Amino acid sequence: MKKISNLSLLSFIEVITITMYFDTSIYILKQNIGINSWLAVIISSILGFIPLLLTIYISNYQEDNHIFKKINSLFGNKVGSIINIIIAIINFIIASSLLYNTSDFIISQFLYRTPILVSMSLLIILSIYHNTKGINVISNVSFILIIFNIILFLTSFLSQLGAIKLDNFLPFLKEDMHSFIPTIIKIFSINTLPLFITMVIPKNDLTRPHKYNKTLIIAYLIGSLIALLTTIQTYGVLGQYLVKIFEYPEYILLKRIKLFGFLERVENIISIQWIIGSYIYITLLIYTISKSIYPNKINISNITYFIIGILLLTVTKVLFKDNTLLATFNNKIFPYITGLLLPIYLLIAIKIFVTKRKI
Repeated sequence: MKKISNLSLLSFIEVITITMYFDTSIYILKQNIGINSWLAVIISSILGFIPLLLTIYISNYQEDNHIFKKINSLFGNKVGSIINIIIAIINFIIASSLLYNTSDFIISQFLYRTPILVSMSLLIILSIYHNTKGINVISNVSFILIIFNIILFLTSFLSQLGAIKLDNFLPFLKEDMHSFIPTIIKIFSINTLPLFITMVIPKNDLTRPHKYNKTLIIAYLIGSLIALLTTIQTYGVLGQYLVKIFEYPEYILLKRIKLFGFLERVENIISIQWIIGSYIYITLLIYTISKSIYPNKINISNITYFIIGILLLTVTKVLFKDNTLLATFNNKIFPYITGLLLPIYLLIAIKIFVTKRKI
């Protein structure tokens, strides 16, 4: 298998952190703590260094193996398989939530009156197709598209920098403080713990494995910075009341953009960054689920990707009847599901530590 560039790994991390922010975190922030969201993003990003450092520690053990082979090696095939299946279920739920939310955004803003099943099916078909081409193709596509995404983000942020009003962030720490700490924990869980899936790529499969740690840290910092700047931009321009009213305040914000003094209605172009990020993330999740099911297989059969995709489509359609149900699920249940990855992180790290001490 061809080596994967460090920049491609960086792009995966950007996709995960940015997509989870736009898909779920921004809704939780506006529902619970409003104008204090920027501070919650900062604190949750700092806490995110815990799973980030655990990821680095785990990745430095058996550098030729991906995470699921390491789990089997550490815990044995029976216990290892149970842990791998639990991780697969968590990733499946993440993919299901992401698939519905992205499809709902597409039909509400671009394809009005189109059945949501059509949008979900198109995303799944594309994800299955790219998985059949292998992780190298997925990484190359991710790298190209993340550059496009960052350019679009900078276009959005810089074009509205002058419209940010500091008064929109006042009063400071005066409202909704009873929800502050629980919300920080939720955002930390959603934005950082899914980074677990980057370990599906063995460290030695990178072109520059010696720069693995540096790549992860830089990528995480960039993703956290984008989340923070987007939060500041959204509340600074719209204010907390408009943010809470609109289902997609970040999209409404883009309607204000006017480039070169005459080019308007660019929000549809810039909002593509969210759809692209979601699509890449769903593709990566399907790949990760397949690896957790068949950890010892080098090449996963195309039929496996097809079965996972069809199951994901079916479960999503049955599980989420409308976006109200999804919003409640994302706010009340989803953070605790992704949070299950933290004890798994710790369990693996402790097992590695004990194993090394015995050698």
